Amino acid sequence: MNPDCKETVSGQLNTVDRFSDLPDFLVHHIISFLDTREAYRTCILSKRWAHISATNPILEFHYYCEPKLPCRYWPSKEVSARLLGYIDSRMQRYAEDNLRIRTLKLRFPASNRVFGCDVEDIELLELSRKLEELSCKVDEWIRIAVRNQVARLDLDGPINYQLPAILLSAKSLRELYCMNVKIPYYNGAINLASLQTLKLISVDVEERMLNHIISSCLLLKCLSVKFCFGFKTIVIPCCSQVKELTLKYSLPENGTIILESSYLTCFQFSDSYDDRWPIMLKPGLLRNLRTLDLFSSGITDGDLGKLLPELASLETLHLFNCRRLTMIRISNVQLKKIYLDDCHGLLYVTVDAPSLTKFKYKGDFDPDCIITISSQASCVLSVHTIPCCLDTLGFFKLKQLMTGLRSCNALKIWLSDDYDESERDDIKFDEEELGDVNLGPPRDITELKLSLYDQNLSRSSMSAFLNGLFWTCRPDIISFQFFLHEPDLMIQLFMSELEDMANCWEHPLKRIKFPDANCSNTLESKKVDLQLRLHW
Repeated sequence: MNPDCKETVSGQLNTVDRFSDLPDFLVHHIISFLDTREAYRTCILSKRWAHISATNPILEFHYYCEPKLPCRYWPSKEVSARLLGYIDSRMQRYAEDNLRIRTLKLRFPASNRVFGCDVEDIELLELSRKLEELSCKVDEWIRIAVRNQVARLDLDGPINYQLPAILLSAKSLRELYCMNVKIPYYNGAINLASLQTLKLISVDVEERMLNHIISSCLLLKCLSVKFCFGFKTIVIPCCSQVKELTLKYSLPENGTIILESSYLTCFQFSDSYDDRWPIMLKPGLLRNLRTLDLFSSGITDGDLGKLLPELASLETLHLFNCRRLTMIRISNVQLKKIYLDDCHGLLYVTVDAPSLTKFKYKGDFDPDCIITISSQASCVLSVHTIPCCLDTLGFFKLKQLMTGLRSCNALKIWLSDDYDESERDDIKFDEEELGDVNLGPPRDITELKLSLYDQNLSRSSMSAFLNGLFWTCRPDIISFQFFLHEPDLMIQLFMSELEDMANCWEHPLKRIKFPDANCSNTLESKKVDLQLRLHW
């Protein structure tokens, strides 16, 4: 019998409510995993739960999910006076009772509605008054949160909202997330002694202010700046301990990133300029970098050639839309993952990475591009291409790509629909076209994963597709995924062609999988019958 359960004289069990004996801070931690609406619903359980919900240190106020107001009382995309009154009363209670605020989330609508009125319908002076009133309320709530030792502030500001200067003196603040706000220059000290994470999205920030915050927050570990503006230069000084740096579409055409810190372990950079590489750094500063993610049309072979030898600890390299690159040479013993996405200008790729476990190539499988990989680890190859690129030469290059691998755990082939109607359904394979070229027998691999996305193949293309794949590799398992509206016909076609190809190549398949397909009973029985005939 449970020691917390005691039997009464009448034979009923009298259970002990251990949960109600938990201290407030533990119950607060438990309900922190609920959303705001569910957390406040717990107040109906008992008087103690009403107290718990009223003193919850995690406050989330969203214009679309405010818990106390039924949806019929307030529009889903406007700042209503009733909603502001509710938030204000809650915050004032926390101020009066000096209750700890661990997290404060304030999110306002992106639509142009203030207090139930369209901005276009409000006169300029009236609109200015309403926005000023709203900004004053938000300033007061932030002031209360700072005074009550807030640790995380998540703010999606109202129209033309400026962060108050008091926020820069929040000693207890560890995480700051800002969206759609302005950060002007404040001529004063910054005392964000505990700040570790700073994420800005669509923020208008003055350059001196941004660099002043970065240099003043000595515990800052994660910095993310996305779609921001108002500055030309970002400096990560040598005193900074930023480890994760994300800069996406925030630099103007003549902007510059100056890296002086050697603590970076993850760097993600995106821009849309074709004529320049804006990053300046001294040799040896990126020796601790483990993840490099570049979306840059401006980087050249020379820029990448200077950068890669500096990355002694690099484990993951992702190059996306680097159209000016024609040649990539990588030799790194730590490198484990390489992703090449839509780098259409590539002609030569040479990878010498003994620890490589994943190589992904997305784009046209260009026969003019020579890819050579050398790895001693078990590697997963992933090719995302269009059907017309998988001709005889395409399968030859795929097999050639696998020759430098010690072993291959999986080969993933994605066929997308990114092509013209005139090129649809154009997969061809004829081994005689290769002449005397011999790359040896098909490579033994653990699993072949095939994905067909939003397009159908004819019987001839399916036959050529499977024929080329069996010439390239001998998988133990074939996994087929269809991202189609009606996959049954393609599954039937695949099953019949697979039977012919497997018998033709005398290939002892062990298993076939359709992970996401809802096969009918007919297809299930056909699968079982095929398994019996091929001795799976």
